[in-house]
Amino acid sequence: MNESDNKELILRQPTPQDAAWIWRLVRETGVLDQNSCYLYLLLCRDFSKSCIVAEECSRLVGFITGYRIPEFPTTLFIWQVGVSQSARRRGIALRMLSALVNHCQAQEKLEFLEATVTKENQASRQLFDKYARENGLSLEEESGFTESDFSFGNHQAEPRLRIGPLKSGVLVS
Repeated sequence: MNESDNKELILRQPTPQDAAWIWRLVRETGVLDQNSCYLYLLLCRDFSKSCIVAEECSRLVGFITGYRIPEFPTTLFIWQVGVSQSARRRGIALRMLSALVNHCQAQEKLEFLEATVTKENQASRQLFDKYARENGLSLEEESGFTESDFSFGNHQAEPRLRIGPLKSGVLVS
């Protein structure tokens, strides 16, 4: 156990004041698709109930952005998951995901989680696989976005991962 494992981790909904930090963390990861800071402002303001941040010692160390799919409001789409380099390998992403699902279920019925993830993004695939296994849920890989869907540049295909159906009540992870 290292010293940082003893620090209290606070999981909470983001506020617009968190948007710039999220934007910087996305850039620093080098693996997440970079979007404008304005987009993160909108997510933190308008979709805060389907997003979460992890704070440690008054500093954000992780985030998950997501939204309920308008045509399928019982499905939560997980858009991006990021954890700062200094906080990795401590299970923070799984803790955030579990807390976010529990929070969303408490608001309104939630049946499925979805995300699109490249084949090469093993960290995200392992996160979703572990979440599904620890909660006794099915994880299916379906057609998502193909390389040709990303006509604006060189981008790998992103198959859709679908987890569920979710059980009601608090999940174990």
